[in-house]
Amino acid sequence: MSAARVAELLVKHLGCDETQARACANGLLSAPGPTAPGPAAPGPIAPVPVSPAAGASGSSSAASARTVSGTGSLTCGDGKHAVRAPGSDGRGVTVPHHPAPAGGAVELTTARSPVELARRLYERAEPAGTTAVLLAVLDMDGVLRMSGAAGPAAQTAGDWSRMPLHRVLPPVRPAGTDEQLWLDDGAGGQVLTWVSAGSDVPDPPRPAGVKGPGTDSATLVCVVSVVLPGPLPPSPAVRNRLEALTDCAGQRLRGLAALGLPDDAVRTAWLGSVLDAIPVPAALLFPVRGPLGRIVEFTIDRCNAHATGLLGRTPEQITGGRLLDVFPGMALSGIFDAYVKVLETGVPLDRGPFPYEEPLRGVLHPAVLSVRARRAGGGLLVSWQFHDEQARMSARVDDAERLADLGWAEWNLATGEATWSRRVYDILELAPDRAPLSLSALSAYVVEEDLPVVVRAVQSLSRNHGPVWFEVRTHASNGPRHVSVNAELVRDSLGNPVALRGVVQDVSRVRRVEAALDASRREAEGRQLRMAEELQLALLPRAHTALPGLRAAIRYQPAENCARVGGDWFEATPLPDGRVLIAIGDVLGHGLQAAAGMAQLRNALLGIAYTGADAARILTCLNLVAFHGHDESLTATAVVGHFDPARRTLSWARAGHPPPVLVRGGRATELVNDDGTSLGAGLDPGYACKTLALIPGDRLILYTDGLVERRADRAGDREDLLLSTARRGAAGSPEEHLRTLLSALHTNPEDDTCVIVLHVGS
Repeated sequence: MSAARVAELLVKHLGCDETQARACANGLLSAPGPTAPGPAAPGPIAPVPVSPAAGASGSSSAASARTVSGTGSLTCGDGKHAVRAPGSDGRGVTVPHHPAPAGGAVELTTARSPVELARRLYERAEPAGTTAVLLAVLDMDGVLRMSGAAGPAAQTAGDWSRMPLHRVLPPVRPAGTDEQLWLDDGAGGQVLTWVSAGSDVPDPPRPAGVKGPGTDSATLVCVVSVVLPGPLPPSPAVRNRLEALTDCAGQRLRGLAALGLPDDAVRTAWLGSVLDAIPVPAALLFPVRGPLGRIVEFTIDRCNAHATGLLGRTPEQITGGRLLDVFPGMALSGIFDAYVKVLETGVPLDRGPFPYEEPLRGVLHPAVLSVRARRAGGGLLVSWQFHDEQARMSARVDDAERLADLGWAEWNLATGEATWSRRVYDILELAPDRAPLSLSALSAYVVEEDLPVVVRAVQSLSRNHGPVWFEVRTHASNGPRHVSVNAELVRDSLGNPVALRGVVQDVSRVRRVEAALDASRREAEGRQLRMAEELQLALLPRAHTALPGLRAAIRYQPAENCARVGGDWFEATPLPDGRVLIAIGDVLGHGLQAAAGMAQLRNALLGIAYTGADAARILTCLNLVAFHGHDESLTATAVVGHFDPARRTLSWARAGHPPPVLVRGGRATELVNDDGTSLGAGLDPGYACKTLALIPGDRLILYTDGLVERRADRAGDREDLLLSTARRGAAGSPEEHLRTLLSALHTNPEDDTCVIVLHVGS
């Protein structure tokens, strides 16, 4: 190939200017040529055999590779390699090879990456039946640097990590020339493999300024494999064409390796895992080289989730960009040149905090930056930290602690050292410049009454492996401070406690709000109690103490809790026909709804009583009112009776209510009337009247269940106490008798109580 042709290729495909291209071409072609069987002189762009259509006449010049054929697998022993050829005695056969000119060779020489080279080679070898083309650039330890694959079989065979490279590398380590090997692929097919020389040779001529890893052919091995189906070798013409193509592709692959161009296959998955594991902003960079191989930029291949720019760029905005576009200050600060030096020399970079400026629209944004860089897989693994951003994050944490009134603390149980955040000092009202308190000294800051809470928390921590929560009061200048504590023990792998850490929060404001809400609630309950009492008293009749033929003492006593205001009611009033209506009842439930139900029943009672109906008929009508005239929750009990002063008789009926008590001659008994269910329980209650003849001096006691029901007492004992008290108090006036009953029975404070004492006159 002429110097003019080489210069034309340099200008057309590598972008060199004409002067540089001519100088480079003259240097390449003036270099001493190899002597067979020595290696062909490699270089950034190696001379390749071309067809007459490409400008050459006749056959190619001296062979660029030697060819070995065989039917067995390539083996190695004692530094020698051997391949069994058909009909041979098992010894290796070396065949001088003069590949014929290959059509399309020029297109192979202009491929810009191993991936593109593999695709072009496959396009030219596919008519010969090729199913896959595999390319790899490895160091002498077998570490993959570049790769390329093409063809339908490349989906499974293209992963070089699964290819038997150990069958190729050992025998070529001592080889002094390029090799072409015909091998069985172990699956019934043929593989033509071109392997570059692996021995030490002088560096090839290259343009000035080309440096870095991958430029020394003695440290890299280039492999080109063409996979064909079937056990039979191809025809001589096809064989010669394939050998010429693989030789041409191998020379170009060696040139790409000398330039050190990156490829996607080198960006292995473990680098992504390393990036994700780094707790600070980090990224993987690959070099972008100019026409003469000099690094002019870096591409940001990937970055982790922590990666941010000084001007607020996100990881998604950073990935795929150019380094100097994303971080233009790298050039001004000298970091870009430092990155280039790391890639060329392999010496890591670790530069501590230093002033850094990021230009944007003519304005420099200052910051403090730290960077680290390591060479990895043909690129750079870099990390950085903007310390101003860290300071802002620390300030945000401090603000969050201040706003939430919380802080954190940790004690090393092995060394006794303690670490506190600033807010802990504020909560305990300590100067922030003093050392954190020891665990034993903290008890002096806790209110004495709350120390048992701390003891129980410590016992719980020692028994269990989980965290504990407790609240104590601490001494403060403006009164006790409520402090919430969440703490846990840190244990080693043997279960031994090694540290205690926790979060403390000042909840005094919360407790003050709760106290104010509790006071408001109590005040509201008091207002509700007064309203309910006023409503209930307004609905109840005025107590008549003088009735025809009777003297009466009546007492209504509301519950102590406002929420327990109930529906107890009574009635004792003369009727137009001369009889006295006597009634007492209790609506199930408490509160304003029960009081409203009571008012409804009592008003209905008076209306029905004025019709002259007997007690059973009155209860039947009230049952209809309770069942239909109110919601389904209205249930009540009642006793209704008529006292006839002329005949001194009591005609009465009961609807699930406690029966009246008769006191006569020093004896107290309950009147019996088992007929009738509670009001509102059903439409067929079955009420019946009972008539009792009374004599002067008799006492009748009607009451609601608040008089005899207390949760701590048994019902039978309370009823016995009622009867004995009724006998004992009968000697006094009706009012005295009533006070004796209330005093002895200690009415239920959770329920309202109504009691009527009637004395039959002479």
